Amino acid sequence: MKYELIGKNDYFLNPIETILKNRGIEDIQSFLNISEKDVIHWSLLRNIVRAAECLLEHVKKGSYIFVQYDSDIDGICSSTMIIKYLKKVFPDIKLQWRIHNGKEHGVIVNEVPDDVDLVIIPDAGSNQYREHKQLKDKGIDVIVLDHHDCEKESDYAIVVNNQLSPDYLNKNFSGAGIVFKFLQALDDKLQINHANHYLDLVAVGNIGDMMDSRELETRYYMSEGLKKINNKFLQALFDKQEFSTKGVVNLINTAFYIAPLCNAAIRVGSHEEKMQMINAFLESDEKIYYKRKDIYEDIQTNTARLLANIRARQNRLRDKGVEAINERIEEKNLLQNKILIINVTDLLDKNLTGLVANQLSRLYKRPVLLIRQKDDSTVFGGSARGYEKGFIKDLKGFLLDTDKFIFCEGHKSAFGIEIEGENLINVNEIVNEKLSEIDINMDIHEVDFIIPGKQLADSIIKDIHDLRDYWGQRVEEPLLAFSGIEVNKEDLMLLGSNRATLKFTFRGIEFIKFKFNENEFNDLFSNNGTFVIDLVGRCGLNIWEGKEKAQVIIEDFEVIKVKKKQWVF
Repeated sequence: MKYELIGKNDYFLNPIETILKNRGIEDIQSFLNISEKDVIHWSLLRNIVRAAECLLEHVKKGSYIFVQYDSDIDGICSSTMIIKYLKKVFPDIKLQWRIHNGKEHGVIVNEVPDDVDLVIIPDAGSNQYREHKQLKDKGIDVIVLDHHDCEKESDYAIVVNNQLSPDYLNKNFSGAGIVFKFLQALDDKLQINHANHYLDLVAVGNIGDMMDSRELETRYYMSEGLKKINNKFLQALFDKQEFSTKGVVNLINTAFYIAPLCNAAIRVGSHEEKMQMINAFLESDEKIYYKRKDIYEDIQTNTARLLANIRARQNRLRDKGVEAINERIEEKNLLQNKILIINVTDLLDKNLTGLVANQLSRLYKRPVLLIRQKDDSTVFGGSARGYEKGFIKDLKGFLLDTDKFIFCEGHKSAFGIEIEGENLINVNEIVNEKLSEIDINMDIHEVDFIIPGKQLADSIIKDIHDLRDYWGQRVEEPLLAFSGIEVNKEDLMLLGSNRATLKFTFRGIEFIKFKFNENEFNDLFSNNGTFVIDLVGRCGLNIWEGKEKAQVIIEDFEVIKVKKKQWVF
């Protein structure tokens, strides 16, 4: 095990300042004191006035309006916001919506009903130039409310996109954020104040789409939106996950326990299950029969349970896919490559590609590209995922620099790809040559502090745990190293029905390691005496019967030496 300090080792005087500086935040006070002053006015988004006027004109004419849901949590929040707003403000509006059967993105022209006059595409569609023209040729107007990178502004759609708006400096704002700004523009035109009701959906959309929480405006909306959960289904999800979140509604709990439920439904849910989820988000009053208790219950409660079951189903499919791909990696001797490029055409449901790529990147400690051959084509498409502790910080840029990909579109470390089959061997050769000096077999844990065991106090752990509401995307929860922790053999315990949790106490602090089996325990702690341990872990708090105890969740550890017990006669 290796670890290295990111910055200053100031864990006593000002830990929060050190932690934030380690995450690239220079203006500490502005970050700690976000407020409405950090908001950028909606009018600085290019085309937003045109888009608002276009929509209002269609409403005035009694046009049929079609909203295309996008296939992720940000897309769900984005479309839900605009549909809820329009139905609230214009009760007689003629509005239809659609959710994709799979994990497609953007509008599918053939799926747009013939009687539609206006198509709205939230959180997608900026680069669908061909589809925009096809719809325009049918006499259908198109409004795009998006945040993804694209080459140019469409000639056949009204595109509102912060990436295409030079005066709108926040480029780390998701589709839900752009939709919210659009609703603010409508508020202004209509002289009402209704947009703020959807701040909870703005927050969850941005958090779920992994927007940079160091961006002051984005962070303001994340924090402000979680202060009051208005959407009945979001509240049902938080209620369902209360055991895991301990009732704390913050950025990191939303990212880990709420967004994954919705994304699981998108990946592996049936179309009927997806429709139920959308209706729950739209706050339908429908009652659904719950067979186990022989009762009818509200759709929000029922769907929250449904999504938990879907996620369990997804994880079983994910694990089965990982197992099959592991066999292919071994069969093809792919671990000789610095980046794993694996053809999964016959192995994996395409909706699980990104999820499984994430799992494999953590398992093999390197970036992963899972690709499949497109029907009747020499082109391969798929998903790329970087390794969070790895040697490439911008995987998308690294791959684009090879000049071998048709496109790499999405975030820096999580994006879609296409490549000609004939270029696959060349890419491997180029990548392996560029990374020939890199050792990928050793994790180096980047830690905020290194604390000697003799200086460790439970107040340090509690103080850092108390900062938990600050953690989010790019403001990662601190990882700490602890050196020279001494523990006697008789104080080491294996807990749980499967004896798979290691626990010991040092200086009044509980140290706990999950997924630690009995064989590992016997291998490491076979001797009697006192074990001197170095470890890295995260700060927690165990609350039992009203009593609080500082806790360290161990991520990795190493036994440095064993002091044999001295017998006194």
